[in-house]
Amino acid sequence: MRRILFTLLFLPSLSFSQESDSVKNEGSFAAFPAISYAPETSLQIGAVGIWVLKDIGTTQSTFQRQSTITPYFVYTLKKQSIAVINLDYYFPEGQNLNTSIRYYNFPDSYFGIGNDNDPDVSELYTNRFVQLEGQFLHPLNEKVFVGVAFDAHFTSIRKVISEGLLETDNPVGSNGGNIFGVGPAFRYDTRDYTIYPASGYFIASRLIFNAIGDFNYTSYLADFRKYIDLKDKKHILAFQFQTRLTFGTDVPFYKLPQLGGDERLRGVKNASLYRDRQMMYTQMEYRRPLFWRFGITVFAGVGDVAYDVDDFNLSEFKYVAGIGGRFLIIPERKLNLRLDLGFGRGGQNGIYVGISEAF
Repeated sequence: MRRILFTLLFLPSLSFSQESDSVKNEGSFAAFPAISYAPETSLQIGAVGIWVLKDIGTTQSTFQRQSTITPYFVYTLKKQSIAVINLDYYFPEGQNLNTSIRYYNFPDSYFGIGNDNDPDVSELYTNRFVQLEGQFLHPLNEKVFVGVAFDAHFTSIRKVISEGLLETDNPVGSNGGNIFGVGPAFRYDTRDYTIYPASGYFIASRLIFNAIGDFNYTSYLADFRKYIDLKDKKHILAFQFQTRLTFGTDVPFYKLPQLGGDERLRGVKNASLYRDRQMMYTQMEYRRPLFWRFGITVFAGVGDVAYDVDDFNLSEFKYVAGIGGRFLIIPERKLNLRLDLGFGRGGQNGIYVGISEAF
């Protein structure tokens, strides 16, 4: 890979809370600068923030479900940029709008399609897109939500290397295209707290029919999580199983399920390394505080991608393990800044910085 140096630095620049231990109905805000460098982008500068909104008297009083807004922006000296706003909002009657708005004009890596790609063989292209993705859910009771999921994705693929890997493979979507899909969504949620759960279940699924635009296919997501309070909400075991499936052959390569990243199987070298029509993984974490605002986590996971569900082979599954540090940036909200170091099969590794837990 051409990337020879990459460092990501988050340092507290602003942390403001309008609440105390006795009054927890106000909002909290924290922001951090982001600085990085890579040859294909030159110097990158930006910022990431987290705004936990004040309580609004939701009728879902049994569970503490906090509304959050997370903006993120990066700009490079080569006029490349990423802008993201993630919104997870709970209305007073319990309805939930969970959506992400993304603008991306940035170098991306193409390794090929499949589960046996070489992590040292890839090429860069420019992926430029605008996306609005999310779901709106209505509560049937305190635990069960139903609603609609949506995904609008407008993509342009640029700066493809002539006779390179991407041009030679010529996968579906190599010229970009437009996608719009909608479908039903379901959630069962008994987590005691959405930002840092210590107990409960989270079970979600959605089925999106992408029938408008340049591609016609169906995508399915199932996500199961379990949190176990081992002692006093300070020693926590967290489990997750997730599968993403696609149906139809008209799936653009940039919408194929991927394995890896800062939320799933941390330790896979690049989030774009393994991608195919079907994906499944499972992971677990042990979380505990250390002293003052510092905490620690250890994690492990296993998973893979395949063309068809019948093609999954346990002997080919990718496994990861790692350790992470935590720093409470908003103690009253149990909101952590995290730094994770993951190791994967074949000597792969990765460093991940983020806000809140991976799952």
